[in-house]
Amino acid sequence: MKLSIGNVTLENNLILAPMAGVTDLPFRLLCKEQGAGLLCTEMVSAKAIHFKNKNTESLMRILHLDRKSTRLNSSH
Repeated sequence: MKLSIGNVTLENNLILAPMAGVTDLPFRLLCKEQGAGLLCTEMVSAKAIHFKNKNTESLMRILHLDRKSTRLNSSH
């Protein structure tokens, strides 16, 4: 069953929630291989992004698995 969020249509309704300490890149890749329709990076601090914290940057690593990839950042 396809799921639409705004103008984005997902292949299915299987969504991986952002979980600190869990949803690193290898875990997200496994979930994608198992059919997840939407993947989220780990929850990260906007302050750490602003100050270019190396550990935070590694948490946000993504691979462009397809052209539908989108990154959304929190403003707080």
